[in-house]
Amino acid sequence: MELCKEFKPICLNENKERLTENFELDFQENLPQYLDDIDKVIKCSVSSAVTNYDVSDSKLNIHGKTIICITYLNKDKCTLSNVFEEEFSKSIDIDNSENVSFADIKLNTKYSNFRLINQRRIDVHTSLCAHICIYRKNNCNCLASCENAFTREVHMPCLINKNAGVFSAEFDETFSISGADSQIKNIVNSYSVCYLDETKIIKDKMLVKLKIEISVLYVSDDNNIEKCSHTFSLSKIIDVSDSDESDNALVSASVSSIYIKSKTNSDNVVNEIELVGTVAVNYQIYSISEQSFITDSYMPFYDTDITSQKLSVKQSPAYYYDDRSDEMLFDSDKNIIEIIDLRPKIENCTIQESVMKISVNLSFLYYDDTSQLCYYEKSAELSFKLNDEKYDGEGTVNLISYDFVIKSADKISLRINYTYRAYLYTVKNVDYVTDIEVSGEKQNINVPELTLYFADKNEDIWDIAKKFSTDMALIMEENNLSSHIIDNKMVLLVPGM
Repeated sequence: MELCKEFKPICLNENKERLTENFELDFQENLPQYLDDIDKVIKCSVSSAVTNYDVSDSKLNIHGKTIICITYLNKDKCTLSNVFEEEFSKSIDIDNSENVSFADIKLNTKYSNFRLINQRRIDVHTSLCAHICIYRKNNCNCLASCENAFTREVHMPCLINKNAGVFSAEFDETFSISGADSQIKNIVNSYSVCYLDETKIIKDKMLVKLKIEISVLYVSDDNNIEKCSHTFSLSKIIDVSDSDESDNALVSASVSSIYIKSKTNSDNVVNEIELVGTVAVNYQIYSISEQSFITDSYMPFYDTDITSQKLSVKQSPAYYYDDRSDEMLFDSDKNIIEIIDLRPKIENCTIQESVMKISVNLSFLYYDDTSQLCYYEKSAELSFKLNDEKYDGEGTVNLISYDFVIKSADKISLRINYTYRAYLYTVKNVDYVTDIEVSGEKQNINVPELTLYFADKNEDIWDIAKKFSTDMALIMEENNLSSHIIDNKMVLLVPGM
């Protein structure tokens, strides 16, 4: 028997591989010739970011940059600093390179430490953790209709991961410090914070607007440590395939490289600072769309062979977006007399059972009760519920602003104002029909015009109709049923065809 069938493609990016890779990096840094020797290291901070990736030969190749910032005292007790920039690459084995659409890579710093080898050299060790999701294009066809057969079709709203990636945006800024007569002897420290101002998606393109705040500590000509800040805007339009205006983007950004130097102005006074660097932006593009799948099929009076495949979908998604403020307490080992430069940083954001967990890193330079310049760095976690049910999810957090209060000699209260964006969903494995073929006529069929059937609670009319080779609609009409699921045990009249 020839069947009249139609097929449709399934063009979804399916999360086929989820990896966690831990790796370590070691760097040997030597001071440039123009800087004095190191007598004591005050601060050595390390931050890493993914700047690009590629897939080849069953490997995911991650490329990134590491910024190492040191602040130290020379033998004359003058405060100096330097920034080192290093590139790194890491190859990770994946199942294969075929049909890879994109990878979502989130990089976290587990810990960092340093060792002073001599007065000119410092060795730095950092441990990183990469959380990776590999998405592959599902290029299979599925059964769309079959005129000769009864088909069961399910409809569900699904979260579609359309794209993900990393891009870089460069900046080159010059600004003057306050005070016309002030001069810069040397740079002591710098901090950077990236704020997300706006994301806008149009057809196959995305605009990202950022606000970058960079604070710089410097030693003035009267040997005092002073602070100046500069805020500027940065925007970039990138190509994002398959995107349109109705999509949403989860975006995070961080400074991945920076070069800071003092320079003279037109009056030959050293009171200008030049900033040159790069911001790495990580993004994921999502949409919610109605998907339909034929999950079962049969033909009255005929035996059929059905082929099917399994697909993992994120169904019934809900989008969450809001601003929040939270207060966090940080303890110090030393007494804090004055904080001269402080920066919070969102390190990581995860969602488990509808709970958003945010890892916040706080670092600052301060004077202790012995008037020594000290460095503090610690991470803490805050969390809150998005929903009372236990759903899976994906999200991102972006700082809006922050402030702090010295609660006591060894306690800091940090208040962060931030925006969060998140999707919650349930993961469902769908067995969908790819084809149906007739294998022959059913043997010894003697179906009466009307059959009594004792149905159990929660039994499905579809299964009963398939068992008796009849039409589900006829059963529901004959028994005045409005739902295809039986509420309670009952006797059904099953009409034949």
